[in-house]
Amino acid sequence: MRKIKPSKKLKSNNDKNVKSKLKISACYIVKNEAKNLPRSIDSLKTQVDEIIVVDTGSTDNTIEIAKSYGAKVIETKWQDDFSAPRNLAIDNATGDWIIFIDADEFFVKPDKVRAAVEKLSNTDGIFVMRIDIDEDNNYQEINRDWYLRAFRNVDYLRYRGMIHENVENINGGSFPRVLANEDLLLYHTGYGQTKAESKLRRNLSIIQLEAKKYGEKPQHYIALADCYFGLADYEKTLYYAEKTLTAEVRPITGLASLYRKIFTSMHKLNFPLEDILNVADEAIETLPQNPEFYVERGFIFYVLKQYDKAYNDLKESLNVWHNMLKASVKKNSYFDYLAEEVYVKLTELEAMAGNYKAAKHNLKEAIKLAPQNNLYKQKYVELENIEKSMNNV
Repeated sequence: MRKIKPSKKLKSNNDKNVKSKLKISACYIVKNEAKNLPRSIDSLKTQVDEIIVVDTGSTDNTIEIAKSYGAKVIETKWQDDFSAPRNLAIDNATGDWIIFIDADEFFVKPDKVRAAVEKLSNTDGIFVMRIDIDEDNNYQEINRDWYLRAFRNVDYLRYRGMIHENVENINGGSFPRVLANEDLLLYHTGYGQTKAESKLRRNLSIIQLEAKKYGEKPQHYIALADCYFGLADYEKTLYYAEKTLTAEVRPITGLASLYRKIFTSMHKLNFPLEDILNVADEAIETLPQNPEFYVERGFIFYVLKQYDKAYNDLKESLNVWHNMLKASVKKNSYFDYLAEEVYVKLTELEAMAGNYKAAKHNLKEAIKLAPQNNLYKQKYVELENIEKSMNNV
């Protein structure tokens, strides 16, 4: 996967007096986040008017760190319910808008946050792109998706759900939301290899508790699929993924990640390729602007020796990818690390068809993505020699 370099140390802009009619409150719920909290607050402190931190029982110096930033700290007992402390933070916020991020999240462009929120403040909520990175594995990208992280501070918007909680209009009315551009891009470090399993087991326990108290509901399905996938229980992953996709109301975000888990689980369980192909068709129909699912289908067609279909899907994946690159918010997408494989497979398909010029073009693109790969360079020379010999016949 593509590697993401650690962000440079952020410079403080506390001496800058940012004038704005919009008052913004930054809110956190924390427990033992002394390591992460400073980086997160540094990424927004010059862009907000107040910081509210609800602590649910820290035993390290998280509270002292929060206070050192001038945050209002509220201590409360943890009750296996993520919504309760989040709503407590909102109840104490005085801003017109709330930015609610986790301590292990931080904005990539700290000087752009206020302006970006102001620009989109004619709606009620803002989805931001969040990239999950693995600090334990050289800052590689794990996943990316949209998450609601900013919303209007009004009495009808509150969190619901004990875990994987969402902001909802508790009056049942509309909740207009928009997607932000890369000015509000977030990095998230909370699911590295050493942290993932303990969090997944904690999350699973809370979801099961909530389902037992209130009954298993559609909002639990995608969360359960995520937990079981992380714990390598692929049968239960598929069970809850199917319930997610067949529910009367599908989730707004997370479907791309869910389909990835479905494909991986089906491959792990040795499902027939024809069955996986049907899911690939569905994924493309659901998310036609996601290039990786064309790759999934294209590779299946290749194994089934349906080479024309494989070629068309792989070419389409590149077309969709290049269109994504034009939209700056999706630059360096999850597909980036797949592109090399696509070009290599297209090289093979073009060579099989005797189109050596096209084969060389695709291999050259693969070399651009992996310039240290000497095997590609050797293969390129082989293609040139074959092409020359064919021209001399």
